[in-house]
Amino acid sequence: MNSESSRPLPFTFVDSHVHLLPAELAAGYRLGYVDEWTVVKLAERVFAAGNCQVSAIEELALLLSDDLDRVPALVAEVETETNMTDAEERRVWLFLVLQWVYEHREISADPMGDLEKVYADFDYPQEMEPFVPFMPAPAGKSSGPEAIEERLRAYLDSRSREYSQRSSQTRPRRPAPDSRTAGGCSTQP
Repeated sequence: MNSESSRPLPFTFVDSHVHLLPAELAAGYRLGYVDEWTVVKLAERVFAAGNCQVSAIEELALLLSDDLDRVPALVAEVETETNMTDAEERRVWLFLVLQWVYEHREISADPMGDLEKVYADFDYPQEMEPFVPFMPAPAGKSSGPEAIEERLRAYLDSRSREYSQRSSQTRPRRPAPDSRTAGGCSTQP
């Protein structure tokens, strides 16, 4: 990725695009897409929703700025307490990184090159193939930068709808004390 998209993503950007599950939050930290302060702020959001069963999320949410050195250990606890697969966790970060690249394409020296770098950084995910510049266009589809951008925008719109539906289904409620769900939080009303 370019220098703009390889640094940790800002809290406001992540928070405005998706309500992360605990396992996704942990993966974002492990992958370097969020820093310690952002982990705490995002954990506050997860905890405030009131339906999270991961005890380390509450601890993360309540950390003070001089306790940020505890973030790595608490993130490791989150990973232990959740049961999502790496592919599920990475998928949300693929969306967020691609959204970041798309929103910053006008200031990038090489927006198509940025897409290629994301494709490589995420181990060549099949879902990106329709809008990777060096890949052939899907059957019956146009090629070229405008067509690629159109397919990327369609992908981002689809993922955005998926994550917004998930967040609208997530409502505060009291979970069963010993139940475990995907990602550590309930996503059903």
